Amino acid sequence: MKNLIINNFGTSITDNNITVGADIINPDDSIDRLYFTTNIKYKNEISERADTFLIATLFYAMREGLDIYIDGTISDTLIRNIERFQAAWLCWRPDRYRKVSISAKKIEEGVFNVKGDAIQTFSGGLDSTFTTFQHMGGKSQQTLTSAVMVHGFDIPLDSGDVYDAIFRRSIPILAEVHVTLFPLKTNFRELWHKDLKHWEDAFATGMVASMMFFSKNHSYGLIASSEPYNSLLLPWGSNPITDPLLSSDLFHVEHDAAEYTRGEKVAMVKDWQNGIDNLRVCWQGNDIRHNCCRCEKCIRTILNFKSIGAGVPKSFPLDITYNHILALRGLSEAHLNPMRQIVNEAKKHHITDDWLSAVEEMIQINEKDIQSGKVKSGQLPQVLDS
Repeated sequence: MKNLIINNFGTSITDNNITVGADIINPDDSIDRLYFTTNIKYKNEISERADTFLIATLFYAMREGLDIYIDGTISDTLIRNIERFQAAWLCWRPDRYRKVSISAKKIEEGVFNVKGDAIQTFSGGLDSTFTTFQHMGGKSQQTLTSAVMVHGFDIPLDSGDVYDAIFRRSIPILAEVHVTLFPLKTNFRELWHKDLKHWEDAFATGMVASMMFFSKNHSYGLIASSEPYNSLLLPWGSNPITDPLLSSDLFHVEHDAAEYTRGEKVAMVKDWQNGIDNLRVCWQGNDIRHNCCRCEKCIRTILNFKSIGAGVPKSFPLDITYNHILALRGLSEAHLNPMRQIVNEAKKHHITDDWLSAVEEMIQINEKDIQSGKVKSGQLPQVLDS
């Protein structure tokens, strides 16, 4: 099997930013430069290991069938866990991925640090906001002290002004609960995962790589759950089976709060007014600094609040109608699964509003579209005009 070589690690400082990068050398000798950039004041948070770069290149290597060699230090525990991680994904997607081997200049034996604080990825969405809420003040299992907001995932690299506005808005929200928000810019998605079907598999490795980048003073990384245990969608990039298999001896990854449905999350977090009034879930609208209230993600989040009879927070300024819901098209199973949960939640709360029948009808229409082949893998949901 051909090799993917990760070497030429380097650190550079420009203005107030520090960038850690590495060359990713392909079998044809072409070179991709993978980088992670943060504010210089967080330089002492950055891990000295190359684990971040191993995790970030994993799905690309599996897709291309390339064994990985890292000219740096990685964790033996991480290598063993990645063996099982690959086994799961090869069971789920044998047509898309191949097993790859991992070797390195230096492999460190486990020291198993479990005494540090926790860090989470934070987008401003409902799931990540709930994870913040659940762990703030140490009232859950981990002491959450930090979060990372990534520029280059749902916010494109060429949208720096958008990222800066969202980041600045999020700082005081997290500071209110004593959580420091780290900025991070990376070309992880731009290099290898622009296609949505690849991104939907690989996004959790990007999240873990981003948290592990700051793991020098953190022992736990929290990924907010998407689906509850009783309604898992597999394969899906983030899940309670494979997320923990991205752990090393020094950094333990936890898939957080899968014991709760989104309706239950809303019921618990709705009284954190500053949190819900600043929710940001939109990634398809014309201005993703704000929720458009017309894309699938916005409409679904509004329905999460309606499904338990809660008021919709001011972060969603436009109401939705029966026709808005009914007009949603291009939804894959990944979108329909949480819509079915909304129906179940609404019925549990004895909701009888018209919107509920619209959701049920919309689900049936999109299910037929999937069965007929109208919805393709990697297709984006439609965004409504008004």
